[in-house]
Amino acid sequence: MEWLKQASLRKSLFIIIATSTTVGLILFFSMMSICMCHSPMSFRLIIKLVLPFIIAVGVPIIVAAVFYKLKLKIPLAQLSMGAKRIKENDLDFSIQFNSKDELGQLCESFESMRIELLKSNRELWQQMEERKRLNAAFAHELRNPVTVLKGSAAILQKGLEQGNLTVENASESISLIAQYSARIENYIQAMTSVQKLEELAFTPKAIKWSSLAQELKSSLSIIGLSGGKVIEFFNSDENRKSDEDRQINADSYMIYDVAENLVSNALRHSKDKVIVNMSCDDKKVAISVSDDGPGFSSAVLKKGAVPFLRDGNAEQGQHFGMGLYICHLLCEKHGGTLTLKNYAGGAKVTATFSLLQT
Repeated sequence: MEWLKQASLRKSLFIIIATSTTVGLILFFSMMSICMCHSPMSFRLIIKLVLPFIIAVGVPIIVAAVFYKLKLKIPLAQLSMGAKRIKENDLDFSIQFNSKDELGQLCESFESMRIELLKSNRELWQQMEERKRLNAAFAHELRNPVTVLKGSAAILQKGLEQGNLTVENASESISLIAQYSARIENYIQAMTSVQKLEELAFTPKAIKWSSLAQELKSSLSIIGLSGGKVIEFFNSDENRKSDEDRQINADSYMIYDVAENLVSNALRHSKDKVIVNMSCDDKKVAISVSDDGPGFSSAVLKKGAVPFLRDGNAEQGQHFGMGLYICHLLCEKHGGTLTLKNYAGGAKVTATFSLLQT
């Protein structure tokens, strides 16, 4: 019967009709010859009238039953099941009907459609997850620039109220306001042009290390003002005369973002003090941030910078996972690394950024 299952619907129907008709005719003439020889006249008359009717009705019924069972039952059931599952937004199934006839080809096309739908749904889900991650990252990244802007504005307002605001002591705050306004503008532009975090542009520019370190110290100090905790800064290069005018080729925005995120995390988890150590040589910039808090949990140390990682505390986890993940991504884009560890006094994170040759 397998060859019949593989035949086309037209050919199968023709074969079944021809076979059933032939069998019916053989039975009819066999019955007639038997009845004519051995039956009474009245019974022969009944056979002549009833047997043709039985064969005329029975053959189509047999043809329909055989054709439905062999050619229609399984593919129709498969297609009906598939349509129902798709209607319920369930694509985790497959159409299993291996036949070369028209319904087999239809089942094959249906299965191809299901696979493409599943692929499209997965791509759409992935895009939604990427967009969710991107939105969370931008929302996270905007906090620090807004904090610096508010802090700089507060410093200017305080100077005006106390009457001691001069061009000299206002210039640093105005410079920070201009710089961080430009960063927010860049964030908005990036948010409209990229679809995932990995697409963020790496744009290194030549800058003096001493200027970058000083601006970083100023902005981080403003971020620490609202926390009521001490931030100590150490720049291993600031006392070296030969390094005062060192030119580096780096993406300063990425370095600012990483440093601000690490300091914000450290301030949230520290008891009283955060230590920031900055250094620069011919190959890299390194920024280490230490705090006197409880340290990283074993889950964070094991999994590292994973987005949306929960650290046993929902509030901490919301900040922690996204911030560390962004830092990890930006360090990688800059050819560097991000390392986490605990020490006797708390937690320490070290970010490095490889420098391009100028």
